[in-house]
Amino acid sequence: MHRISDFKLGGISRRNFSMFRSLCGEASLRNVVIVTNMWGEVNEARGAEREKELANDDVLFKPVLDKGARMMRHLNTLESAQMILNHLVGNDTLALQVQREIVDQKKSIEQTTASEELKSEELRAAERRQEEAARKQ
Repeated sequence: MHRISDFKLGGISRRNFSMFRSLCGEASLRNVVIVTNMWGEVNEARGAEREKELANDDVLFKPVLDKGARMMRHLNTLESAQMILNHLVGNDTLALQVQREIVDQKKSIEQTTASEELKSEELRAAERRQEEAARKQ
């Protein structure tokens, strides 16, 4: 779920979405719905423009949408909530990547793609802290 009123997606949201993708895997992305909300906080034109920006963001939503995910609006109404849920209920059940890795491939949690993503993110964060400390000196 993403607030359409947010001007940009912060680092934590990007990291969370990256981890989400690692847990799900590419094959199950067709069952994903990216829900935008807070439409009452922006005018329709600005919201639609922001929605288009998000859908075309190569780092964030575009790759997921290209794999079959769908972007839907929650307009703070029962009807829009039901429409989203009806779309989800109609999806075929798919195992997540982390499930396939642990159950089918007999990997430990530390060996999963999600764990590798977490380790990579921790390494990138440590590098950013070092660079920031070097700039302050």
